[in-house]
Amino acid sequence: MTPADRPKFAAIVMGFAELKGKQLSRAALDLYWSAMKHWDFDDFNIAAQELLRTCEFMPLPKDFEDLRKAELPNAGESWAAILECARRGCEPQLSDAASRALRAIGGIRTVMMSESSKTHFLEKRFAEHFAAMQESDVGREVFPALTDERVRDAVKKLARN
Repeated sequence: MTPADRPKFAAIVMGFAELKGKQLSRAALDLYWSAMKHWDFDDFNIAAQELLRTCEFMPLPKDFEDLRKAELPNAGESWAAILECARRGCEPQLSDAASRALRAIGGIRTVMMSESSKTHFLEKRFAEHFAAMQESDVGREVFPALTDERVRDAVKKLARN
């Protein structure tokens, strides 16, 4: 959102608060804005309408983020696409996190070469890597200043302790 969107944003959030029987201080509204300003206003408005219909309580920025995440393919949906491509012998079209998780278990050829009775072990490993990839993506998005060098230095420091 842009600073020009802030009055419309504030009206929506204050409307939410009123409907849910809450009062927001200026500081609370500023925190809400700070957490949500990276959103496109139209996306925020659509999500707000959905949350108005579905949230029992005053939605927090986390509720908006959870709604956004719900539109992404989950581990099960990604695994189904991987299995279909393994049967056909093609490369699956996956999200970035799913692609990295697939590489972490050895790639599509590993799935293609696995025995059917053991594929569920690969699925479990894929799901674990997928969850880790999604978590790290959130952290990297929030803290882009953490360069690889700084991360390596922090890991080395932890290893020494």
